[in-house]
Amino acid sequence: MDALYVFVTTSLPKAGAQVAGLPLTLNLLLTAYVILRHPNQTLLTMQRFRGLTIAYGTLFIFGTLSMLMALAQEVSAFTLSQMLIVVGSPLVGISATRIPPERFSRIIICSMIIVNAYGLIQYFAGIENTSVAGLTYTLGQNISDKPIGFKADGTTEKIISTYQNGNSLGIFDALGISFLLARSQSSRFWKFTRYLALALGLVGLMLSGSRSIQIPFFLFLVILLAQFIKQVPPRKRGITLSIGSVLLAVGVVFLYAQQTIVSHFFDRLVNQTMADPTGSGRTEQWSQSFEVISQMNGWQLLRQILFGQNPHTNVGGEGLPKFFFMFGFVSTIAFYGGLLYIVWQCWQRRKSHTVAIGILCVFCAFCVDQSFNYPPNIMNVALFAAAALNRDRETSRRCLSISVSK
Repeated sequence: MDALYVFVTTSLPKAGAQVAGLPLTLNLLLTAYVILRHPNQTLLTMQRFRGLTIAYGTLFIFGTLSMLMALAQEVSAFTLSQMLIVVGSPLVGISATRIPPERFSRIIICSMIIVNAYGLIQYFAGIENTSVAGLTYTLGQNISDKPIGFKADGTTEKIISTYQNGNSLGIFDALGISFLLARSQSSRFWKFTRYLALALGLVGLMLSGSRSIQIPFFLFLVILLAQFIKQVPPRKRGITLSIGSVLLAVGVVFLYAQQTIVSHFFDRLVNQTMADPTGSGRTEQWSQSFEVISQMNGWQLLRQILFGQNPHTNVGGEGLPKFFFMFGFVSTIAFYGGLLYIVWQCWQRRKSHTVAIGILCVFCAFCVDQSFNYPPNIMNVALFAAAALNRDRETSRRCLSISVSK
C-alpha cells in the first residue's frame, strides 16, 4: 500500500472527483490511510530527529489552534482544507521509510517519466485536448480554470501535466531530479530509465513556467552537479561523465530542433521577469504586509503572533506573507524552520547533498508562492526527505552488521 501511495502521490495526484465543492482524490484518501495506519510508528520515526520533532510539534499544536479559530469564524470549507493540508502533510514521510530504498527510487523514475512525457504531450497537442477527467485532473472541475497561464493567442505559459498547476509540476521535477542524481541503479535497464527520467524532468521543469522554482534551481545547478560528481566513485566518474556528455549533446540537439521549448522557457524566465521586477506584484504584497502589521494594536498583534489573522482578511497574497497571516508567527517559524532543518540534516549525509539542494529550492518557492497550500507539494517534500534520510540510515545499519559479522 505504501508503494501505491507514493506512486499515486507523485504521478497522479489529482485523480479523483469533486464532491460537495471539494476535491476528493485518491491521493487524499490514501494520505488519510497512511497517516492513520500506524500513528505510533509515525511519531517514533519523527523522534529520531529532535529538531524536526520540535518544529512539527509546534506547527501541529499552533496550526490546529489556528484552524479551530478559523472554524469558529465560519471560514470556507476550502480554506479549512488548505490549512489541514499544511498541518497534516508532513506526516506522510513515514510511507517512504517503509519502502526499500531501491524500490522507492524506481517508483520515482516511473513517475518522472509518466508525468513529464505527458507534459510534453500537453505541450504539443494542447492541455485541454489531452486531459482525462478523473485521471489527469479532478472530475467535476474545469481544467480551463486552473493556473495554466493562457496568453491572448490561446497558448499557455505553464504546462501542468497531472498536477493541475505549473508550480506544483516544477516542484516535483526539482525534487525528483535532485533525488535521482543521488540514487544510482544496479541493473542496465534502470540505469537507462534513470537517465531518461532526469532528461525528461529537466524539460518538464523548463515547461512548467514556474519561476519560483526555476530561478533557485538554475542558480543552484552548478552546485547540484558538483555534488553529483563528488558522489560518484572515482573509478566510475569517467564513464558517468561520458554518458552525461552524450545525453547532454542529445538534449541540446533535441532542444535545438524544438526551439519553441527554449523560447518558451527563455520568454517566461527572463523576458517576463525583467519586464516585471515586482514578481507579479509579490514585492507589493510584502510591503503591504508590513503596513498591516504596523497598524495592529497590542491584542491584534498578539493574536497574529500566536494564531494568525482573521482568514477573511485579504492580506499577504502569496508565499511567506500568506503563511504568516494564515497561521501566525509561531507556526511560520516552525514550518520554514523545519524545512531548513531537513535541508541541514540531508546536507550532513554525503549521499544526500543533492536532495538538500532540491529541498532548499522548494523552500525558496514556498517563500514566494502559495504552493504549500496545494497537495501534494508538502507531501512530496516529506516523501523525498524521508527516503533520503532513511536510505542513509539503512546503509549505515548494513555496514555495521557486516563489520560485526567479520
